[in-house]
Amino acid sequence: MIILKGTRHTKQGILAILCITWMAGCKEDDKPEFDRKSMLSNMAINVIMPAYTTLNGSLGTLQLETADFISNPDAISLAALRAQYVVSAKNYQHCSMYNFGPAMDCNIKASFNTFPTDAAKIETNITNGTYTLTINENLTAIGFPAIDYLLYAGSDSEILAKFTTDPDAGKRKTYLSDLVAKMKNEFQPVLDQWQGSYKTSFINADGNDVASSSSYLLNEFVKDLELTKNARIGIPSGQQTGGTIFPTYVEAYYSGLATSLAYEHLVGLETCFTGGNGSGFDDYIRDVESDDVTVSLADNILAQFTVCKTKMDALADPLSETITTNVSAVNDVYQELKKLAVYCKTDMTSMLGILITYQDNDGD
Repeated sequence: MIILKGTRHTKQGILAILCITWMAGCKEDDKPEFDRKSMLSNMAINVIMPAYTTLNGSLGTLQLETADFISNPDAISLAALRAQYVVSAKNYQHCSMYNFGPAMDCNIKASFNTFPTDAAKIETNITNGTYTLTINENLTAIGFPAIDYLLYAGSDSEILAKFTTDPDAGKRKTYLSDLVAKMKNEFQPVLDQWQGSYKTSFINADGNDVASSSSYLLNEFVKDLELTKNARIGIPSGQQTGGTIFPTYVEAYYSGLATSLAYEHLVGLETCFTGGNGSGFDDYIRDVESDDVTVSLADNILAQFTVCKTKMDALADPLSETITTNVSAVNDVYQELKKLAVYCKTDMTSMLGILITYQDNDGD
């Protein structure tokens, strides 16, 4: 119980202070919760599904270019197939961070982009002429990395010879065709499910518990960021291998496109964070932050994305050579990615109250 004593003006002053305090408390208490459903709707309709549609279309074109090359293997058809491979591989970089729901059910991430590829296993499969591409044993002999090997391992004349005059040329053609068909056939159902009922299920799971879409989205976003930090940069450059470099462990080793693909992946991750032109995690952060924050965590993350992209873009392809000639520049990229990972994995998840549910042991 509060007893007011003193003059009338004193009592009125105290009452005014109490009233302001009460009103401020009500304003904070009455602040509506961030509209996660709107964010999820934007992500589904304007980000994820368009990225999936683009990738699916490019895989269809890749299949057509593969058929043209197989029917007439020459320098022109090889160049056209390679160009489409690059388009499809870059399109995939905008989809890999959505490895939940249908994509996880269809094992897209592992079957599309497990690297480094195993050249010996690929050659054994071709020589044998019999293989089951869906078993775990062949994860390092399928997907974009395997196509990269088949299209770029050697000079143009050597590659064309393997598809024309080599005794196993017919088997090699079949293997390439099977790889591309597998990717197209596996990804089509993913897009179909999103265009069907899964989109609604994704949007309606608008809580922030471990089974919510926000949790799936944030966990896969952070996991994919760490994939770039670790697998694309850290392991090949020796940051996570005691200083021993492994240049052949880079993504797209044979085409020499590792840096280009890593940059594209950072762009895809940034779009996942911002929601493109709509509601995203950056808006979520700004909504839950204290009003007296000087610099938003969202701004720090966006600024760090810019730093990472700038440093990544400055690395010369092929990355496998840059690692041996300018490893310090590659390590600079790693350190900047590490800062970005801490912002996202530690600070952002804590602020949003979303748990990291996957396991890793790299210490960020």
